[in-house]
Amino acid sequence: MLERLKTQPPDARNRKSKAIAMQLAIDSCFGRAKAVMFYVATSVEVETLSLMLVALQNGKQVAVPFVNRRKHEMEAVQIYDPVRDLRPGSFGIREPKPDLIKSFDTKRLDLVVTPGLAFDSQGHRLGRGEGYYDRFLSRLPNHVKRYGIGFDFQLVDAVPVENRDITLDLVITNR
Repeated sequence: MLERLKTQPPDARNRKSKAIAMQLAIDSCFGRAKAVMFYVATSVEVETLSLMLVALQNGKQVAVPFVNRRKHEMEAVQIYDPVRDLRPGSFGIREPKPDLIKSFDTKRLDLVVTPGLAFDSQGHRLGRGEGYYDRFLSRLPNHVKRYGIGFDFQLVDAVPVENRDITLDLVITNR
C-alpha cells in the first residue's frame, strides 16, 4: 500500500484530496464541531492543509499531533495558522513550533481526523506500526468522533486487527 501511495501522481493526489475535503465539509459532525484535530499530511497522504484552513475560517479550533518522544505519546496541540505554526519534525512530518507546544485538552475536541495506510468498511485502520494514534484515540472521551480519510484504493476488504486497535466512526474516501 505504501508503494501505491508513493507512486500516485501528484495531480491525482491533489484531485482526490479535494474530493475528500468536499465530503468532509458536508459531513454533519464536521459542521457542528467546534474543535477538530487533523493529522499533518506527508507528501503521499491525503492533503490536510486546506481542511485546516477551512476549519479555521469557520471559527473552529484546530489541533494537530505532536509526538512527545520522552513520553512515547502523541498529544494534541492547538495551532492558529497551519502555514506559519508548523515546522519539520519527527518522522519527517511537520509539527507545531516549540513555542506553541502545550497540550490541548482533548475533552474539548469534537472530531479527530486520522491517517492510515489502509482502512476497511468496519472502521478498522492499518497504521504504520508505532501505535501512536491507537494509544491517543483510546484516551479520548466517548463524545469525540474518530474519522479516517484516505484515497479510494486504501479502502480494502479487511485490515489486520489487534485488540489494542481503535475502530473509527467513519472512513471518508474520494469515492
